[in-house]
Amino acid sequence: LSCCPVSQLEMLGCSIGNKGAELLVKHYANKNTTGQLLEELILYGNGLTSEGMEHVMKIVRTRSATLRVLNVSANSISMAVISEALKHNTSLTKLSVEICWLSVKGAVYISQLLNVNHTLQVLNMNHNLISDDGMAVISEALKHNTSLTKLWVEQCGLSVKGAVYISQLLNVNHTLQVLNMNHNLISDDGMAV
Repeated sequence: LSCCPVSQLEMLGCSIGNKGAELLVKHYANKNTTGQLLEELILYGNGLTSEGMEHVMKIVRTRSATLRVLNVSANSISMAVISEALKHNTSLTKLSVEICWLSVKGAVYISQLLNVNHTLQVLNMNHNLISDDGMAVISEALKHNTSLTKLWVEQCGLSVKGAVYISQLLNVNHTLQVLNMNHNLISDDGMAV
């Protein structure tokens, strides 16, 4: 990778693991690397854990002026690490944490991020178990967020209660334009709110 300046690095299902993430850091987190304007980093399904995510976040912090898209979906990660690194980031516009086994705790970290980050426009949380309680904290944060335009919460364990939180959010947030709630148990009652 050191010989080729790339703006988009896609490594889907390459099983690089935490050690591979550490090796990426050695190259992309080096501020002296010339010609490297990394704008998209896609590490979908690489066996990363919180340790690997610490390495990836070093790249995010170093490339904070250029990195626009980060996809760490299908990895067993901690949102605490990501949230902390992105709180003051001013370039990342799209974050995908699909299929990361996030729960309510992960949703709390996402809400903390949404409370202070004013750059993020697209958030993909599909196929996580955030549940209604997680949607409650995310909805509360989005009531005051003016940057997020697309939110994907497909198959996240939402029910009528989650639909109520989303309805309350949509009454005050006029920035959100796309909302994907596919495959949640909203039912007719949820549509009535």
